[in-house]
Amino acid sequence: MKNTYAVPSKLVMAIVLAACVALGAVWLGAAMRKEKKYVVGIAQWINNPEYGKNIASFKAELAKHGFIEGKNIRYLFETANADKTVQHGIMRKFEKARVDLVYSLTTPGTLVAKEELGKTPIVFSIVTYPVETGVVKSLSNSECNAVGTRNYMSPSRQFYVFERIYSSVKRIAFVHRAGEPNSSIQYNEFKSLLSKRGIEVIDVAATDCANLRAKLSAIIMNVDAVYSACDTLIQSGGEEVVILVCKECSKPCFTCNKDGVNKGALVGNVADLAEIGRISGEKAAQILGGTVPQWLRTEGARQDYIIVNMKTAADLHCVVPDDVLGSANEIIR
Repeated sequence: MKNTYAVPSKLVMAIVLAACVALGAVWLGAAMRKEKKYVVGIAQWINNPEYGKNIASFKAELAKHGFIEGKNIRYLFETANADKTVQHGIMRKFEKARVDLVYSLTTPGTLVAKEELGKTPIVFSIVTYPVETGVVKSLSNSECNAVGTRNYMSPSRQFYVFERIYSSVKRIAFVHRAGEPNSSIQYNEFKSLLSKRGIEVIDVAATDCANLRAKLSAIIMNVDAVYSACDTLIQSGGEEVVILVCKECSKPCFTCNKDGVNKGALVGNVADLAEIGRISGEKAAQILGGTVPQWLRTEGARQDYIIVNMKTAADLHCVVPDDVLGSANEIIR
């Protein structure tokens, strides 16, 4: 009987050989990627519980994308304690360590990172006004080595939540750090918005917590409410001063800081720092995978996060409407 099985032609053999070579290259490339170890420098700027949650979410998101601490990624962690000179030293330390990426929190911390790191990718977070302060050129294209997330929540959205509880305020004290770009811009936004409503915004610009207490105590009885800005003074002890003075004088305070409501502010429509940390982690994973920062967008929180403190509401003898409670993401009881 004649054999019906044909001997493979040279063409078929060549195709099989090429496929084997291609598969081998893919396997080798994957193996090389697995072997690469990444180093990421994290610059916290100040110690703050919400900052800690932001960083934890950042690292957790990277882990979801295959960057596992102790396996293929190592973190160098530093805190400048709001000292620009220290921050410059941290960035030089990161550069000497040849980190693959720097994660920087806050506007002042990130501006220092940009000064020191010309080419190393920077992912930032908790930068309220990245365009206005010169961190990036635009939200859609940074035109530099940085990209990240901002903790911006528009004044109208913040005030609307507070107004649904307190509808008759005429004078609001706006508390912030003197000379800090973020909160100076925010103050002007609030003043512009509320002046159209016939509400006066009193500028309380302080240099430190002691100065803040003195300034706020001097005017507290002449205002209807107090607002805590999104800046480093408020996030490093200033919030507690505002809450204490307001409690002593039975005045409501609202804030853009989630931790502030946990500590006793009445309400806040805030950027959830853990959530924006996760978004920053998404961007870091893309950059470590080969994407350049300019190809990515700088984003804010993707949804509102309303938090209400019912203990403070009880102390103030105010009623929080059901529609506010119904829209709240978190209620402190």
